[in-house]
Amino acid sequence: MAPEGFTLDNTAQAVLGVKEGGGQALRLDVVRVPSEQPLTEYLTSGWIDGIDSASVADVGISGLTAATATAKGDQWSFRLYAVRFGSDVYRFIFASKRVTPEADRGFRESVGTFRRMSVAESNAAKPLRLKVVTVAEGDTVERLAGRMAISDRPLERFRVLNGLGPNDRVKAGDDVKIVVE
Repeated sequence: MAPEGFTLDNTAQAVLGVKEGGGQALRLDVVRVPSEQPLTEYLTSGWIDGIDSASVADVGISGLTAATATAKGDQWSFRLYAVRFGSDVYRFIFASKRVTPEADRGFRESVGTFRRMSVAESNAAKPLRLKVVTVAEGDTVERLAGRMAISDRPLERFRVLNGLGPNDRVKAGDDVKIVVE
C-alpha cells in the first residue's frame, strides 16, 4: 500500500508514485542481488549516492530479510529499503523534499505492507484486458471512462488510451478502447 495521498503509475520498469503537491515521491523496483551479499552491504554498494552510513540497519519486513538506510541529495532526502524475496531484491525508494517524522512513519508503514500473496489471492488475480466498444447514442467520455475496470484516474486513462485531448468528445458509432477484467 502506498502512503496516503499518493497516485501510482505502474510502468514496465517500476511502480512510481507522487504525493499530491509533489513534495514526496516513491519508486519500487526489483533487481537481482547475490544471495550471499548482505542487504546492508548492498545499500552501500553505490546504487544510490549520498547514503548516511550511520543509518544503515538490518530490519525485518513481514518475515522477510530487509535493510534500510537514509540518503540526502541536493533537494531531496530519501528513505531506502531493500527487501529480499527469493532470489530478487525489491528496492523501495521514498523521497521527500522536507523530511518530517510523519513522512518517515508513512514510508515505514507503507513498506510494512509488503508481503507474499496468499495462494487464494494469487489465484484470484486476473489481468486486465482491453476491449473495443462502439460508442452508443448518449455515451460521453465520462460515462465510458466510468465503465473501465480501474479506479485510479479512469477519465485520464481513457483519454490517453484513445488518443483524446482534454476537450475531445466521442460520437455514436465511434470505436473506443476500455479496460475490462
